[in-house]
Amino acid sequence: MSETKQVTGICTAVTERNGWTEFEIDHGGQYTTKLSTKLQPLIELGRAAGSELAVWTYKQSDGNPNVHKPGTFHQNRYLEKVEVGGTAEQPAANASPTTAHKPLIAGDKDRAITRMAVLRTTAGLYQGSLGDNDVDNDVIVLKIMETARRFEVWVYRDIDEPPLD
Repeated sequence: MSETKQVTGICTAVTERNGWTEFEIDHGGQYTTKLSTKLQPLIELGRAAGSELAVWTYKQSDGNPNVHKPGTFHQNRYLEKVEVGGTAEQPAANASPTTAHKPLIAGDKDRAITRMAVLRTTAGLYQGSLGDNDVDNDVIVLKIMETARRFEVWVYRDIDEPPLD
């Protein structure tokens, strides 16, 4: 049984093997999604999308049994359509809420991890500074946030427009 799915993301790699062209789509998750096709018009559309945000429509079906995970099957994903610009059709009314959220774009997850590490490091510098006085604590928290911001500026020093918003 096969079902049609969509993924919004950026093509990070194109591989050709045995007459098949495979597009690797980064949608901000832990793993990329690989979509395959032999159809020349789709190959041209996929290559034309380049590194722009696009909506990739594909049909997913069970493949051969997975010997590494008995009882499961490999997933075949066949590319059906590419729409540059991320203008996806609205999700069906019965779609689960997890499929309706805006996907993370490459870099968002790394940026969040960096911010958490910077804040934790900065808070470690002020460890033991907080006391019983709320006014003094507020001043210390503001100092922590300002120091964290300076760390973050330093981390992104090689980027022309750092994402500090």
